[in-house]
Amino acid sequence: YTFNVDAVKLRRKVRAPYRDENGSPKDWQQTADGNFRDTYPSNVWTDITVPFWSMPENTNHPTQKSEKLLARLVLASSNPNDMVFDPFLGSGTSSVVAKKLSRCYLGIEIDQEYCLLAEKRLEQATQHPQIQGYVDGVFWERNAALKVNRNE
Repeated sequence: YTFNVDAVKLRRKVRAPYRDENGSPKDWQQTADGNFRDTYPSNVWTDITVPFWSMPENTNHPTQKSEKLLARLVLASSNPNDMVFDPFLGSGTSSVVAKKLSRCYLGIEIDQEYCLLAEKRLEQATQHPQIQGYVDGVFWERNAALKVNRNE
């Protein structure tokens, strides 16, 4: 099995930063954008949301999963060039995320409308390889101030 725990760290804003006896940050980083700590994921993932209507990844599929959720699962359980298989593809989120994270993918979907939607999303993934809330190899906690220079 594969479990890449370092690939799914969560960057959290530090509200009460502790310092060691020398005055240096203890288990956190001080940056111009604020104080942050990288932590391992817990049993409860409170930083995941459903794809809202204003998000580019949103579709009209009734049970669509967020790219951030699938990205965490794919990163934790696979390596680049591994195969991601989804036997109930739906709108294609698992394949889109696999493509964005340099994995191979194979999906099966019985509904032709959703197959076409998945194909369209896969084409768009090339032009928009970002995953909301995942920047520079780190997941950011929900509502954290995130300043990133990227073209979206």
